Amino acid sequence: MRHPLLSTSVCLSLLALAACGDPDGKPMSGQDSQSPGTDPGADPAQAAGAGEALAGVIRDGSAGEAALTGGITAEARSGDVVLWNEHVRFVVQGVRPGNGIVHTAGNVLDADLVRTDGTLGRDTVEDVFLAFGLSRLFHADTVEVISAGGPGTEAVVVARGTDVLWEYWEGMFERTTPLIADMGLELVTTYTLAPDSRALEISTELTNPGDTPVSVDVADGIFASGEDLLPWAPGAGHRGPATGALDAAWFVGRSGEGVFGLVPSSEPQSVGLLAELASELGIFFAEVDDFELQPGETRTLRRSLVVAPDIAAGEASRHQAAGTTVGSLTGTALEADGTPVPGVRVHFVDATGSVGAVARTDATGAYRAELPPGPWTAHAIAAAPTERVDRPAGAGRLGPFTADVVNDRVLAVLDGSNTATDAFFAAGRSTPAPIDVEVSASSDATADFVFAPASAVRVTVTDSTGDPLPALLDLRWAGDGRPDTGVDADLADALELETGARHAWGWTHTGTMDLAAPPGTYSLVVGHSWRHSRETVAEVVVTEGETTEVEVTLDEVVPRDGWLAMDSHLHASPSFDGALPMEDRLIGCATSGVDLPICTDHDALTRYDTLATALSLDSRLQVVHGLEVTTLGRGHFNLFPLQPAPQTEPNGGVVRWWDIPADTEQLFSWMRATGGADAMVQVNHPRSPGMFGFASFDRTTGLPGAPDKWSWDFELMEVLNGGTTDFDALRSDWFAMLDLGHIRVPTGVSDSHYRYIPCGLARTDVFLDASDPAAVSTSDLLAALDAGHVVIASATTLRAGIDDALPGDTVTGGAHTLDLQVRAPAWVEPGTLHVRVNGVSVHEVALTEADGDGVWLDDTVDVAVDADAWVVVEVAGDTSLGDAWRNATPYALTNAFFIDVDGDGWQPPGLASIAARER
Repeated sequence: MRHPLLSTSVCLSLLALAACGDPDGKPMSGQDSQSPGTDPGADPAQAAGAGEALAGVIRDGSAGEAALTGGITAEARSGDVVLWNEHVRFVVQGVRPGNGIVHTAGNVLDADLVRTDGTLGRDTVEDVFLAFGLSRLFHADTVEVISAGGPGTEAVVVARGTDVLWEYWEGMFERTTPLIADMGLELVTTYTLAPDSRALEISTELTNPGDTPVSVDVADGIFASGEDLLPWAPGAGHRGPATGALDAAWFVGRSGEGVFGLVPSSEPQSVGLLAELASELGIFFAEVDDFELQPGETRTLRRSLVVAPDIAAGEASRHQAAGTTVGSLTGTALEADGTPVPGVRVHFVDATGSVGAVARTDATGAYRAELPPGPWTAHAIAAAPTERVDRPAGAGRLGPFTADVVNDRVLAVLDGSNTATDAFFAAGRSTPAPIDVEVSASSDATADFVFAPASAVRVTVTDSTGDPLPALLDLRWAGDGRPDTGVDADLADALELETGARHAWGWTHTGTMDLAAPPGTYSLVVGHSWRHSRETVAEVVVTEGETTEVEVTLDEVVPRDGWLAMDSHLHASPSFDGALPMEDRLIGCATSGVDLPICTDHDALTRYDTLATALSLDSRLQVVHGLEVTTLGRGHFNLFPLQPAPQTEPNGGVVRWWDIPADTEQLFSWMRATGGADAMVQVNHPRSPGMFGFASFDRTTGLPGAPDKWSWDFELMEVLNGGTTDFDALRSDWFAMLDLGHIRVPTGVSDSHYRYIPCGLARTDVFLDASDPAAVSTSDLLAALDAGHVVIASATTLRAGIDDALPGDTVTGGAHTLDLQVRAPAWVEPGTLHVRVNGVSVHEVALTEADGDGVWLDDTVDVAVDADAWVVVEVAGDTSLGDAWRNATPYALTNAFFIDVDGDGWQPPGLASIAARER
């Protein structure tokens, strides 16, 4: 459900929407205390027996800590309320500020299966909440346990409150009057969990206590983990809910996390424009038709939130609630000798191509589904996702705002000090033929599948000294490619079947990884960083039931030389659009050779350093914590280094830009107050969308057209961003700033939100006179950046110096000699080098490697000027770096050297230089 940042068209739609609406909103009420006398209910650490449902308040202390479960979005803490039975567990947020985009109390915060199989908690729900358009939210003033439940008794929790301003959305548009005025509704949401049920029944009473009618535009919102979830909808399968009437919206864990879904009950719900707009922030909306509440009138909305081990169990719950006639279909997935194959996904497709359910085989290889009577085809699939990351068996997910005691369990599995049961996920087996079956309401149908034994490719990667080397593995079908499954492309999409040539992308930080793969012939490409060789194994033959061993050595072609690689713009699960777990972010940085990853999630500040230690990556990289301040109309800005605040601070203690600054100067002052005296501000993707674009910065004058959108109070600016296409404009902006004496340090960044966009796709080489990232202090890094000792690059390694001066330094005199060196492995063709004085090329040389040692150029160039000037060295190529590097082309650019001819202080060349270059 995570999505890329707002597209231009959606931004325009949202901005137009923000311009209308009624005035006089009401801010969210403060941190109201829970009602005196609230029944604490049962102990949430207590297990529920068969036929029993329970509810209770999480309290501080060992019992309370034992009640907390984990997962990538787990956020429960003391004061929150839990409802559970022997199957499922739900957490309702107590009266406290929340994390993320939805900040209000009384909503569902966590949901998971009750796990007794030794697996770690795998909550993937961030918030299930009630919203009024994109302007207001339900906020509870009290959350109470009404019935603690017990044997044969429902557990009941009631949240009472009103509608409050949706601070994030309204602040995004810098609205001084809200889109929807204070409706003054009295809202009572009742959460009911019955014994043996997988469904949390949610009932909301909306009462108009006023004396005038109130128009109500209400929807259920779901904000969840797009990193680990796939959407699924009845009929459409993994194509997900389509626009129009909604039967149910299901979300399926990719790796055994389980399934949760929203099922309409009393009122029809649909997917419409609101859902389309909110999806850009990773939020799904199920909308109710607008209605009007008369004075004194109460209207009740009912729906269910269901958690199940698979879609089939969830759909069975939905059919039962709706009274739909169904029949049972059961079966097994076994090897020929009777060995169970757990984790097989069995999809059921009717004669029209509509997908009815997906079952997952259990530890015994058995599955069950309840389907409407009629002919069905069962497709059994035992395949892993294409993207795979080398983690210990049973590893969970570190949650950005999960309690420390819970995350410690995750870290213990990652560092090997503890173990956990792995979630079932079958892989590495050929797909058996589908089975046609007739389902009847009067008798059980069966469909049993026989699978061949699993097979795999084990890849071991070392450097030239024999030490393990992190690596990216690209395994593709060779010859005629992937075997034909007999499923057409449209149905393959619905069943989440891979159809391309790539079988697996694997990221290993240990240097050894097993890639499950069915029998066949493959090719394998293995790579590490821009400093290392890349190896292609043309033919890898995989035999049924066997593990094929492949050993690869990658040579370090570009030796370390005191410069360390920094990527100062990176995202993961704490970001609303970060489509990978935090573990995968750091493992990806290790596989691509980044030494100093600066983690800059959108409006979320959390810990990555403990994760690096647990993964044994401390010797390869040093994590620096930062933050991306993500305004909609002023641009995005990174702030680092920072330390996350205690968990009592929402979102880790971030800059609350949605409180609406008077201008960008004030925004930057808020950032400085958060970061402290040493923190640096980086202007991100300055043109698209960024401050330079929003402020209409004119490079011919050096002036912004919209001064309130502009501030010069920043140290760094992205010139090379792996996620944008406006490099030429940014390079010209930076050159013009140098001409006018606005000296800012350029950076190269990946801006990666995904595994497949590599950390370091664009990077900043920083001279720190060190080869060990762990030995670099924060003050060392800040001093080097402040001095401008940087080279920005994609793949190519460029070094330049004047006497003892580094990029960013000032030298005196008019005549100088530049020492130049360009290095790269054979898979990188750097292209052409230019020496530029005030942006104009004065020396050009095409680079051709002669001896295969990775040195493309090692030379000197004389530069003479009559007046103060700035000099940069640039290397640009036009040959693709390949899929692993997003088919980017090689590039490198030094920070400027400043030549002070007379030694009387460097003077910028001025507007005339800009005019001459623009001509």
